[in-house]
Amino acid sequence: MPTDDELFTSSEVLGGFPAKRARLLLFQIESRTAYLMIQSRRTVDLYLTEEIAEQQELAFFEALAQGREPPVRPTIRDLERYAPQWQALVPPNRILQATLAHLLGQKYHFAQRDIPHIREAVGLDTEGVQQAFQRQYLQSLDTIYIRRVGLLEWMRWQWNKLSGWLEHLPPFWTAYALTFTEIVGASIFALPIALAGVGPLAGVVVLVVMGVINVLTIAAMAEAVTRSGSIRYQGSYLGRLVQDYLGRPGSILLTTMVVTICVIALLAYYIGFSLTLDGATAIPAEVWAGLLFLLGVYFVRRKNLHATISSALVVSAINLGLILILSVLALGHVRLEHLLYVHVPFLNGRPFEPALLGLIFGVAFASYFGHFSVSSCARTVLQRDPGGRSLLWGCIAAQASAILLYILWVVAVNGAIAPQALTGFSGTALTLLAHVAGPAVNVFGTILAILAMGMASIHMSLALSFTVREWVHGELRHTLALGRRQGKVIFTPRGKAHVSLELTYLGLKGTQPQFRLDLQLEDDTRRFEVEVNDTWEATTLLAEFAPKLHPRSTQLTIKIVSASADMVRVHLVTTMRMRYEGKWDTLGFDYLEIAGSSETPDMAFISWLAGREQASVEEAAHFLNQTEQVTQTLLIRLVEQGALVETREHGQALYHLHFVARRRRQATSDIWRSLDEPGEVATHKREAAQRMNRGMRLKRMKELVQGEYARSWLGLSPLLLIFLLVEWLLVNKLESFSQVLSFVGIVAVAVTAGVFPVLLLWASRRKGEYVPGFALPFLAHPAVSGSIYLVAVSILFLHGLFIWQNPFQRVVAILVGVVILGVTYLMVRQGAFARRVVIEVRQDLAEGGSSTFMVTDTGRAATQARVELGYAGGERVFQAASGVIPEFPDLCSAIFHVPGIKAQELRVWLHRVTAEGQPEHLPALVKVSLGKDIWEYHIDGAGKQFVFPLKDFVKKEHLDSPGKASQLEVEVQLVARTT
Repeated sequence: MPTDDELFTSSEVLGGFPAKRARLLLFQIESRTAYLMIQSRRTVDLYLTEEIAEQQELAFFEALAQGREPPVRPTIRDLERYAPQWQALVPPNRILQATLAHLLGQKYHFAQRDIPHIREAVGLDTEGVQQAFQRQYLQSLDTIYIRRVGLLEWMRWQWNKLSGWLEHLPPFWTAYALTFTEIVGASIFALPIALAGVGPLAGVVVLVVMGVINVLTIAAMAEAVTRSGSIRYQGSYLGRLVQDYLGRPGSILLTTMVVTICVIALLAYYIGFSLTLDGATAIPAEVWAGLLFLLGVYFVRRKNLHATISSALVVSAINLGLILILSVLALGHVRLEHLLYVHVPFLNGRPFEPALLGLIFGVAFASYFGHFSVSSCARTVLQRDPGGRSLLWGCIAAQASAILLYILWVVAVNGAIAPQALTGFSGTALTLLAHVAGPAVNVFGTILAILAMGMASIHMSLALSFTVREWVHGELRHTLALGRRQGKVIFTPRGKAHVSLELTYLGLKGTQPQFRLDLQLEDDTRRFEVEVNDTWEATTLLAEFAPKLHPRSTQLTIKIVSASADMVRVHLVTTMRMRYEGKWDTLGFDYLEIAGSSETPDMAFISWLAGREQASVEEAAHFLNQTEQVTQTLLIRLVEQGALVETREHGQALYHLHFVARRRRQATSDIWRSLDEPGEVATHKREAAQRMNRGMRLKRMKELVQGEYARSWLGLSPLLLIFLLVEWLLVNKLESFSQVLSFVGIVAVAVTAGVFPVLLLWASRRKGEYVPGFALPFLAHPAVSGSIYLVAVSILFLHGLFIWQNPFQRVVAILVGVVILGVTYLMVRQGAFARRVVIEVRQDLAEGGSSTFMVTDTGRAATQARVELGYAGGERVFQAASGVIPEFPDLCSAIFHVPGIKAQELRVWLHRVTAEGQPEHLPALVKVSLGKDIWEYHIDGAGKQFVFPLKDFVKKEHLDSPGKASQLEVEVQLVARTT
């Protein structure tokens, strides 16, 4: 019987290593595939925040550390789709490949024709693997395949092939499809109602003008995203982009606008969905609103819609087809008098009628809003086209296509329905169109409403839930595995504090786990090494290091679950943000690193030792036919690698295989003391125990309120409030889908899609990390970008002062306009548009990747830069703004000379890209020289930006040496990585 501490059973050990190594390899392949699936799904999670993404990754790593199934369970179809990404995990070992094939055949059912990528990755079609399989299992390798698959399974494989094709579209079509998917949605139902007052022809003019404005703003967003390094390597998070370029004021404003959009748009979708299905069925609108609310609650509790790129594109294609079908049905009932109806204020002496314009601009802004998709799809697109040309033109083409589709829709619907019927209608245009074009509209319209408004409401519900969970700063509790010097956990307090803490496992010191803590507060860096017996409260140390921070924001408790020489499992409880960097797809003993092939001497020895309980140096030397001295060297090396464990009995060194220990259930010392205590408990001890119990109950109540369970229910509170408001509006007949959509279009979408792209473009052209391969130079011209900014802001004041008549709407519009002007001024004061020099050093560990350096000055390549790369054997000099760094592991230092700078800031960005495409920051010592002044800083690996102000020093240099160009010298000394 295996004990609770054994990773493998005795029969598995005696059966030889190929099966165990293959089982570990399959676990790695499934884990890598699950991780890639999570990353792929984030492309369509438009409102996923960086903190929530970190928590999802921690849950994934925690599942691996505890040996549980990951949150995402890959199927054989997923393994097939991502086979090119995990192929590098499979070593050229025919026995191992044959054993892996056997495990795949046991666990999954598949036909040979369905897995071409797996066959290539594992080498199933090679003669050597087939012969190894025959020798090992005494049967042909073809026995792992099934002859025929059922209809349902066949459909799943066809969907998998379609998904693979959609996810590997050319970069232009990927950007186009994902952006068009986001733009065309439920807002199209309100367009005919909003434009009914002015008529179809005037409405077409409005659609073209507003469409052109949005083409320019989405192009500006695409360029800003292309220039961003954080989007390329640190995730497609718009919040991080805004924080990097526009600072904290911009980040707060963006969060406010996103929450506003989610709340009001969700309210509009509830109303539109329920009224549309009320008109198409005999079920009241209140019931439909309740069903949509329950659907949102279900997915919020699941915390994920599990949408993929392929599912999003397929739903978008269905929506497009339904819109075209409905347009054709409407075109068959177009009447000329409806089509030629024109009622424009001030035209032909008509007076100004605010009611006519009350819906137009807001609904138009909401209909063209798809700017978030630029950042969400950017990482995928930029990996295939780093220059950004495909991203830019794909987004522009998507907006242009939306203009044409909206024109067709408005001409068809408004030409078929009388303007008097559309004007002021509270529901969607589908209800009125069904009265004109017949019951077929109800069928197609119902499907479109479910897919468009139903899916959008789920996305909005998840976004609100994520936001509330972030605002409620509870305690994070995760159990993670840290390899010795192979991974680290990074903690950062929430808010604007520039504090970071890195936790790295150093191994055992005697019998105690030892950790290294790297603390950084702005420019102050300190390093500690601590031994943790069972539990360690790090809050006191953090309070001494950063006394200005509230102790509540820096709470950290470390509890040891299990520890060995090469791995520790720790339970972390903290109020800070937490993320993991390092190797995650291996368990304790990494067989694959030791065994490139089964014929190696190491594996021959390990296979021999697997059949024994333990062995001495003398026994090992006899098996290896070597001297004891040589054998001792081999044993020491395997112990350092974590493959073996050394023990001593009667003064003799014995060695046995190291297996990963599972967590044991341990009773506390207090329980054992209580069991040993004779007699009745004394009165004072009983009172002390009661006080302790009360304290424990209060602690448990506090943990319950701040825990994951309470936060998950608090995340449902916005949905419940919105649902109750919708029910009240429906009961009192106060609902209006178009009016609610117009309101959010003015007070939030106009800011997000009009103001932010312009501000981001201005900032990125001054401080961007990358130079796009293609850009539209006129976008940042004051006449263009300034006009867009003024249009977006002036629309707020026009609605607040003249167009809207409702006092609440007028006050909100004016207030938002004032806030936008004030925040823009604050951004300028805080240097959001300051010129910046960016020095990047990147190590790329991906297969086929190359390590590079790059120097940009004010958003342009610093062509006059001179770079000296220092190695132990000499140096290499480059006269270029960018280049490849040869032999990066041997690089000691890099010196960058940038002449004639006019920048006001300097950013030094040192990072590596892992084989999985994930970023890690490199620690280094940075020396900055400007004239006679020299500054020295330590950069840690926590990911905090190192931005050095140059404005005052450049000005001083010009005063000391007038007419002489400033010479900036930056020396980067890489710290030897021990993690």
